[in-house]
Amino acid sequence: MVGAGINGLWIAWRFLRAGWQVTLADAGPLPNPAAASWDQHRLIHPLGAESEADVHAIEAAMGGWAELWSRLGHSHYRQTGGLLGGRIEARSIFLGAAGWPCQRVGRASLAALVPGLRRHPESGGLWTPRAGVLLADRIVADMVWLIDGLGCRLLPHRPVLEDEIREGRFLLDRGERFQPDLVIVAAGAGTGEVVRELAPRLAGVDQTMFYFSAPQAWERAPLLIDFGPRDTLWVAPPVAGTMLKLAATDLAVSNGPFDNDALSDRIAETFRTNEWRFVRQARCRYCRTADGMRILEPVKGTDQRVWVVAGCNGGGFKLAPLVADTVLHHAAGRAEILA
Repeated sequence: MVGAGINGLWIAWRFLRAGWQVTLADAGPLPNPAAASWDQHRLIHPLGAESEADVHAIEAAMGGWAELWSRLGHSHYRQTGGLLGGRIEARSIFLGAAGWPCQRVGRASLAALVPGLRRHPESGGLWTPRAGVLLADRIVADMVWLIDGLGCRLLPHRPVLEDEIREGRFLLDRGERFQPDLVIVAAGAGTGEVVRELAPRLAGVDQTMFYFSAPQAWERAPLLIDFGPRDTLWVAPPVAGTMLKLAATDLAVSNGPFDNDALSDRIAETFRTNEWRFVRQARCRYCRTADGMRILEPVKGTDQRVWVVAGCNGGGFKLAPLVADTVLHHAAGRAEILA
């Protein structure tokens, strides 16, 4: 397993539970605070669904996360509820068709649900109680502990080269030669460097987020999607000791500097921030594919013994349980046939 982000950790756990011997290599420490998966929180909700199938995928992913909480003996999920401020008509149809609980709320209800809301969506909002926050860094740390306890061989600070992957042979410490039956690459934004044939299909994208210390009322607020003057602001509430986090999807950049002023202006237009205190900003780098579809396929010329997972398109964390199940079904099954 190449890459110890959330996909790599979930895949490793699934294979371990299926009886495989697993080795996990990462170029950084384990866990890695510099990885895209390492942050205070990630959101899980169906409010960005483009189809009924998208909603069912969130339902299935939530089941996977519940399984992890059961194994750990504690949960790193906080149900906050969620509010959608844009594209309400289309998405309410998808949610309703999938049986997901949701209801339209008017501007007065929005004011009660969102502290200090200055700019109200003209059409009100779409509310669902089934949405919340995944405490990402705590999840990553616990999953490293979990797979270590199941016998996974962990190789921190071990960058993997493309030649090694294609040849299927690795030289480890003390001259040990390692030739695995199956190699899975889930190297996040670095995938195009590890499997260069994929580089033209992947674009690195930087999403910058602002973190604030905010009044206590925000701890009871829902997550917010598609708010602000361009319906692109999203907000993670400060639950379980985290900070209030905001970003705008359309301000993610592939190259060049981030427009801090644009994000600041949109936040100020949307919320009364006089009681907020800016703490820091951070960048999350992920890969985007041209067609928006995730890459899950064997690497050419490897007789399907090397598979790659790439192109989370900014929403990969919450769906990691489904990615792991799919990889186990396809890649492991194919490897066993070849063996």
